[in-house]
Amino acid sequence: MKLLTEKKLQKLLEEHSQKAVRDNARYYENEILKKQTELLTLQNQINPHFLYNALECIRAQAVLSDMREIADITYALSNFFRYSISTKSDFATLNDEVNVINNYMKIQQYRFRDRFCLNVDLPDTWSSIMDAVIPKLTLQPIVENSIVHAFTESADNGVITIEIIPAKKHINIRISDNGKGIDSDTLKMLNHSLEQEYYVSPNHGKRSTGIALWNVNRRLKLVFGDSYGLHVSSTPALGTDVEIHIPYISVNSDDFSQTGGNTYA
Repeated sequence: MKLLTEKKLQKLLEEHSQKAVRDNARYYENEILKKQTELLTLQNQINPHFLYNALECIRAQAVLSDMREIADITYALSNFFRYSISTKSDFATLNDEVNVINNYMKIQQYRFRDRFCLNVDLPDTWSSIMDAVIPKLTLQPIVENSIVHAFTESADNGVITIEIIPAKKHINIRISDNGKGIDSDTLKMLNHSLEQEYYVSPNHGKRSTGIALWNVNRRLKLVFGDSYGLHVSSTPALGTDVEIHIPYISVNSDDFSQTGGNTYA
């Protein structure tokens, strides 16, 4: 039996190690290329310019055919996607958020044939706070939550109200609905789950309203700090209120940076 010298053993170990490194490198390179291909395919599928151009063609044809309702809904849908897909910034102004909610509700009202309506109550001082910074798509998931969950037992006459209440250095936004409401036990668990660092279903794995609200709340806390976020209150058969508490920071102020991450905490 031929014995390996220490030098030969070291050489074999080095060769084996180098082969393992090369194999791993090829494996990860292949995985990266696969992911790049999948991403490129996905990007081509949802190319925003293709989407906008297609929607604009539909709108133009609707106008030519005197189909005003189709033209208006297509325009609202185009604006909503343009706002949602844009990657210029993770932040928007409060005015942007209100505008996109108006477009979103036009689409939903067309879809559900006006089963519910939207009221937006702006304060007299709106012009002085409309430039407030807020994470993009903060309001829409909450409004969608109301549409999906609040009105499941009502045929019509649903009302969603957005009330904006300025304070000295803060802004409170109340999104209310007159839907079926939430029972006290579920409400307690929901508000408790909102305070958790990681999402925990308030209904123990059942289909719940919690994850969209948790996501919004977590984003607000990460951006502005733990003293900000949202809280839910509700009365069964009367409706639900979601209160959003944010600081007033102008998008044009020195405190704001569009690339800043947790700038204000």
